[in-house]
Amino acid sequence: MTGFAVLERISYPAPLGLVFQDMATGAWVGDHLDVTVHDRRSPFARRTLTPNRTGVWSGRLPGFTDAALTADDWSALARPFRVEVRDPLGRFLPLAFDADLPAKGLYDWAGWSALPASPPAPLLDDGSPVGVMTGRIPLFSAPARRVAPPIVEIHAELADLTTGRPAAWALVAARIDGVTRGLGLADATGRTALFFPWPARPRPTLFTSPPAMADFRWDLTLDAYYQPVVDDSPPSADGPPEPPDLADILAQLDRPVTPLASTLSPIEPLGVQPLTYGRPLTLRTLETAEGPSSSLFLTSN
Repeated sequence: MTGFAVLERISYPAPLGLVFQDMATGAWVGDHLDVTVHDRRSPFARRTLTPNRTGVWSGRLPGFTDAALTADDWSALARPFRVEVRDPLGRFLPLAFDADLPAKGLYDWAGWSALPASPPAPLLDDGSPVGVMTGRIPLFSAPARRVAPPIVEIHAELADLTTGRPAAWALVAARIDGVTRGLGLADATGRTALFFPWPARPRPTLFTSPPAMADFRWDLTLDAYYQPVVDDSPPSADGPPEPPDLADILAQLDRPVTPLASTLSPIEPLGVQPLTYGRPLTLRTLETAEGPSSSLFLTSN
């Protein structure tokens, strides 16, 4: 048998490395995503990214040769690109974001610097000097997603009280004991599913016996953030709709709105909701002129 000797091995740095984080579980998402990147100036020249064994998505960029990427400094090479993420399995909602590429190491999205001074806890990273989940891109659960228990599961169909239309791509946050435990996103029809781990169960005192698992309850407050999207672009017949922009999604954190228990005059905000261990929670506006609604209406603060 003839042997072969490796005389030289040449490796080239990846011009883009992305990590996607599941906002429900905190885990990295390293499979079954459709991740594409294209130059803003040439949208039809697309490249598909693939994951490695550690869950980092990378690939070649259109317009760059391997020789160009051997330079020590890539700042002069940077061009505006668009990254689009879709999930063929329907676990996560689509999104897109702009990125100046190439970029060495794990890509750190520039939009984190535009967040409010105190973003919700699920976007925080205690190990980061700037306090946000740098080096990762959040993925939000689709409304039909199924997540293995035990996990909190909250559903709602969000609607704009002013227009009566679905509150497409609105953000929702669940607070327990003053701490935001989960952050979710509505889809194009206003439907949202919010998942997050169960809080620690209250400890029994010396004078009480431990309650059964199903008897654990928490007081939950739902916060919402919404800026109506004005999209004048005609629908494309050549492919899926344009995903919502991550910067626009998170910019809504500066536009809080009020979920309503009643739309009758005077309108009544949605109060604290009982969350029982092991039971999904569906939130609706129960008092409207037409009777109980299947939607949860939102109104400006």
